Amino acid sequence: MKVTKREQMLLGALLLVLIAYGFYNFVYTKQNQKIVELKASRDAYSQKWVQVKVKIASKDKKNEQNTILNAEIFNETDKLFPSIEQEEIIVVLDKMIKVSNLQADVLGFSEVSSENTPVNTSIAVNNQDNSKDATNELDKLVSTFNGTSKKDANSEKTNTINANSNIIGAYKMQVTLNFKGMHDELISFIEQVENYDKKIIINSINLIGAEGSDVSGTIILEFYGVPKLNNNYEFNWDYKKPSGIGNPFVGSSTSLQVSNEIIPNNQVNDGNEIITNKEENAVAKDEIKSDFVMNAKPITSNLHTVTIEKAKDELKQSYIYSDNEGIEQVEFYFIKVSSKYFYKYKTSKETYPKNFNNSIEYVPNAENIILDIDSQKRGSGSDLSGVNIKITNDTDKSVVVNILDDDKIKPRVNIVKEKGDISVVRNYIYYTEK
Repeated sequence: MKVTKREQMLLGALLLVLIAYGFYNFVYTKQNQKIVELKASRDAYSQKWVQVKVKIASKDKKNEQNTILNAEIFNETDKLFPSIEQEEIIVVLDKMIKVSNLQADVLGFSEVSSENTPVNTSIAVNNQDNSKDATNELDKLVSTFNGTSKKDANSEKTNTINANSNIIGAYKMQVTLNFKGMHDELISFIEQVENYDKKIIINSINLIGAEGSDVSGTIILEFYGVPKLNNNYEFNWDYKKPSGIGNPFVGSSTSLQVSNEIIPNNQVNDGNEIITNKEENAVAKDEIKSDFVMNAKPITSNLHTVTIEKAKDELKQSYIYSDNEGIEQVEFYFIKVSSKYFYKYKTSKETYPKNFNNSIEYVPNAENIILDIDSQKRGSGSDLSGVNIKITNDTDKSVVVNILDDDKIKPRVNIVKEKGDISVVRNYIYYTEK
């Protein structure tokens, strides 16, 4: 059978239609369905990605808020004792009494209680036999935050709370002090209390005049303490271990007899910095008043890696901070114009004052400008946080930088002396591996 040319064209058209129909049903439709499904999947994952980014941003914001909150808590509680230890209070008061030359005959300690618990002002030094350890809700909260459990108070050093009910607020202890001396000596003692780096409240003073400027009476002091988050507070016991005497009753007195002799510094000068071993010396913390305070912490800390503030700034207006996993750049400027002194400082995130073209006037606390830096030993090889501090001193005073607890192997704090008289004193702590 001979196929005509017209029939060939019709067969070709039919074949094309069949091919098109087969491609549409068996290829195009299935591929188009996959494309639709992939688009729907893409849209779903895009929505999830947007939600994840929102959560990440929210988490970062919450972490920042938590860090700021921790810093605020640290600043608010820094003036309070982390615990109420009678031994520490005795040493503190003994030094104040000796500096003021006031005569103190009797010290009466109340029981440790909370702010909302009535305080028995009678002497209750060893009244621990038939009392149960109270539970402080702040202790529970701090222990949970720090990931530690509160140990049995009987196995700890004297930090026992003598009460039969639960303590809810801060620790509180009253100390009744009977004194006699000159009026100027009493004023000097009050100044010692007011200038101490921890808050001590003078509850009341009963004053009786005598001949001339001699006075006597009773003063009640209140000590407050709250448990601290990641507390690194360490009280300096600035006295030598007593060696005893032949007759313990010779020269006995009812007044405090706590030796407060300061051990001389054993210092090593490496040419640029003075290195002081903390275990070999003890310098009274409140003898030198700092002008500026700075903290250098690891990125894993609950505080910012770098915080700076003017000392004794209770309103925290001079407080600035920064968080940096690496090396943070910090700059200090000290200027003298005529007879007035000015300062300003900045991190990579903030400056003080806000307008860094200006400077803040202040009065130095001592002959030198004192900058105290509290650092911390590095925890691991991934702990790379540090601070590079450039100091420009355009005054007639020396800037003394005291660096406490820095890492001895790989220091976290580096000082760059840009201009002027600048000295650095490093106080290391020897750490033991457990």
